[in-house]
Amino acid sequence: MRFIFTVLLLLSANILADEQAICRDDVAKSFISSWREGSEAHSVLTTILNGDTHIERGLVAYSDDINGDGNPDFIFESLDSQGSSRDRTYGIYIQCRGYLAFVGGDYFAGLGRVEDGQDGFKIIIFLSYVRDLMGEIVYADSQPSTQAHTWIFNSLSGRYEGDAD
Repeated sequence: MRFIFTVLLLLSANILADEQAICRDDVAKSFISSWREGSEAHSVLTTILNGDTHIERGLVAYSDDINGDGNPDFIFESLDSQGSSRDRTYGIYIQCRGYLAFVGGDYFAGLGRVEDGQDGFKIIIFLSYVRDLMGEIVYADSQPSTQAHTWIFNSLSGRYEGDAD
């Protein structure tokens, strides 16, 4: 019984340490809401930092508990960020006492999958397009070729970080 109590105590201390690294007063505070424009419905990410407000239309690409605290977290795909490269920004947002905190993201072709990880944090697999020397997307059987990027949570930085597989 004492062993179980010790394990639970260590796990809760680890989650609290990660929450303190993520949920600070000096971080941008974000919120996701639904919005209708005519007949189209979008998710809207509103971010507030130092009195400035930034709004992005997009999609919730994933919603589930990413950090093991029992609260739903989000991966937001911004429609406003798509350029001629066809990549979009994907941001990972952890729920913090009434707001969402950005903990990492970048330009990707898509979200591959989300897997169980260590210390309650999920492993996130993003996809990027394979490009030729001219920067054009490589196709195989009329489908764009992609490569996987594995993102894991770094408890020292309080952010998700990744590299190509």
